[in-house]
Amino acid sequence: VTCPALEMPVHGAVNCSHPSVQFTWGTTCEFTCEEGFTLTGPATLQCGSSGAWDGQQPSCAAVRCEAVPRPAEGSVSCDRAPAELTSGSRCDFQCSEGYVLEGSPSTECLPQGLWSEPVPKCKGKTVGNCSFLGTGEHTEIHIPVGPWLQTKLFAPMFSATGKSLVTLNHIFFCVPVIQCEPLSSPENGSMDCSHGAGIFAYNTSCHFSCLEGWTLNGSRVLDCSHSGTWSASLPTCEASDQASYISVGIAATSASLLSTASFLLWLARRF
Repeated sequence: VTCPALEMPVHGAVNCSHPSVQFTWGTTCEFTCEEGFTLTGPATLQCGSSGAWDGQQPSCAAVRCEAVPRPAEGSVSCDRAPAELTSGSRCDFQCSEGYVLEGSPSTECLPQGLWSEPVPKCKGKTVGNCSFLGTGEHTEIHIPVGPWLQTKLFAPMFSATGKSLVTLNHIFFCVPVIQCEPLSSPENGSMDCSHGAGIFAYNTSCHFSCLEGWTLNGSRVLDCSHSGTWSASLPTCEASDQASYISVGIAATSASLLSTASFLLWLARRF
C-alpha cells in the first residue's frame, strides 16, 4: 500500500522516515520552514493502511509583525503596508516641530515576529529650568517664580492647588516652547522684541531701528517661526548719503580753516 507523493513546501523542507520513490504504508514525514516563515497545518503526516495520508499537506507562511503604533506628537512610516510587515520590514519614526525623539529612530521586523526596537517617545524641548512636557503627560515640577513666568510665552497652566504667582514656588504645567538663535542690536542701532529682552521663542517679533543719520539695511522686523529660525537675516545700520555729505563738508571746511590759519601766521611773521 502506497500514499500519493508529497510536494516540497515553498520556503520549507520535508524529511520522511522511509526515503524512497514510493511512500509505503507506515511512512512518516516531518515538515519544517525556513527562518522568517511559520508552518500552517500539521507538522507530521503518516501514510495510512488505506493508502491516504492522515492529514492535509502543510505550507509555510511568512511571519508577520503587528502594525507599529504612531508615537504621540510624531509619525511613523514603513517600507511595506501594515498587512505585509514580514521579516526584514523597516519602520522609521519622526517627531513634530518642537519635539525631540527619545529612543531609536527606526525598528525592524525580526524572524520571530517581534520588532527589534520599542516605539520611541517624542519629548518637548527643555528651556531654562522648566522641563517642558509632551501631550498627555501630567508631571508636576517646582521652580522659582520669576518675571519670565508672567509672559504669555510659557503659558503656565496652574494646578488645582490654587496658589498664585506671589508664592515663592509654584506647581504648574508647561507647554513646549521653540527657541530661535539669540539676536543682538545692530551697531549704531537698537532692537525691541515683543517678549522682552533676552527671550527669543516662537512668535517673538523683534523690531529694529537706526540712529539719526544711519539707514537700516535689511528687514525692519524679524519673526521667530515654528521651525526655530528667524524670518530674515539680522539687518545692519549704514551711514546715509546726507551724513556722508556732512562728514565730507566738515572735513573740507576743517582743511580750509587750517590752510587760512597757516597763511595768516606766515603773514604775521613777515610783517
